[in-house]
Order: sequence, then C-alpha cells, then structure tokens
Amino acid sequence: VADLRESTNDPLSRAVRHRLRRDYGIEGGIPVVFSLEKPKAKLLPFKGPSGEEENPSDYQIVPGFRVRIIPVLGTIPAIFGQVMASYVVTQLAGLQVQTEPVVNFDMDHYHMLHQRLIEHEELLYGTSTQVQVDVEEVMYIAKELWRGRSARDQSTKDVGRGMWRSVNELMLVRWDQAKPASVSNLILLRFKEADEHESMTLEDIRENEPAFFMRVTSVLKRAEVDFGI
Repeated sequence: VADLRESTNDPLSRAVRHRLRRDYGIEGGIPVVFSLEKPKAKLLPFKGPSGEEENPSDYQIVPGFRVRIIPVLGTIPAIFGQVMASYVVTQLAGLQVQTEPVVNFDMDHYHMLHQRLIEHEELLYGTSTQVQVDVEEVMYIAKELWRGRSARDQSTKDVGRGMWRSVNELMLVRWDQAKPASVSNLILLRFKEADEHESMTLEDIRENEPAFFMRVTSVLKRAEVDFGI
C-alpha cells in the first residue's frame, strides 16, 4: 500500500496515474494497493467456438470491455481485497501501520552508501572504527527508516528512475556526532544537507527545527526497538 505516485512496475496503476494527471491534474494523494513484481504474462490468445483465432472485439458486450484475461493465481484478487479492507479498517481506527517501503535500490546502491559512510568517517574523524553497521543494516536504515529519501525530504516526488538517480546525491551521517555510527544514529541526507547538519549541534536543531528534531528522534527510536538496543 502506497501513494499512487509511488506505484511502479504496475501497468494498471500507471494507466490510472496517467489518466488522473491528464484529465484531472491529480498526481498523488490516493492510496493504492499494487504489486512490485513486473508482469511476465500476456493476454491469453482468443479463440472462438471454431477453435480459430478471432478478433476479441467482436465479442465485447460493450465497447472497451475486456474479453481476454491475463493468467493470474486465483487467490490474488482476494489477497488484494483483504489488504484494502485492512488498510481501511486501520485508517478508521487511527492505527498507524508501517507499510512496505517502495524503494528502487539494489544491493550495489546499499554497498555504495556503506562505502560512502566509511570514507566520510575516515575523512571527518580520521578513522572508520566507529562505523557499527554492515551492508544489511545500511539497507534497513535506507529502506525501512528513511524510505530511500533524505531525512529532510520525505515526500514522494522521486520515484522509479527518479529515486534511482537520487541515491547518487545521498549519504549516511551521524545524527549525534558524539555517538558512534550505529543503526540508531544514522540519517540519510543529501551531500549539502550533510555538510549543514555537521556544522550544527543537536541543541541547535532542537531549538530551531523542533518538528524535524522530533520526527528524526521518533524514527531512530524505531530502530532501537527493532534491534532491541
């Protein structure tokens, strides 16, 4: 479940997104259920009563009515329906549920973020011995905590290839410079934002940007809970 603008690899979501943008100027703000799996099957061939290939449009009840179908596991529509129902119920109940982040990074991206962190630590502190995360934990931080975006910009404007390109401008830095670079003390920022962050103290941020301070603190608390720190 994600915002419509985050839906990728899904032809139906893409078509709906295009029509909403073209006809109504709507680009997002609508929650959708979709699959990240790329479609592998195509429409089944259409054969008439004679067994010969025929034109499907000749059998349409109304114009545009689909006669052929894409092969699909029978339980999939029911699963999608259950996800929709669960989302609606939790929203009505005011229950916050962490959905699967839509992050189009591969392992090379996470290796790059990890290596960039090590190099930055060596440059800033003269050593990388305080780096207490491996690539798997970098994946958790970048994907689960920050959803592939700068901690200062958690909007969904960069999706798909845009998100893939944006990782080239991101790096992990310590939230609290007095503590090690651990899973509960790393935030994802753009290069310029990282420089600005490291020129300030946490007290500066708490005083001048209380909303940002509280949001980051809350996210990092989640890491402490998830890792039992």
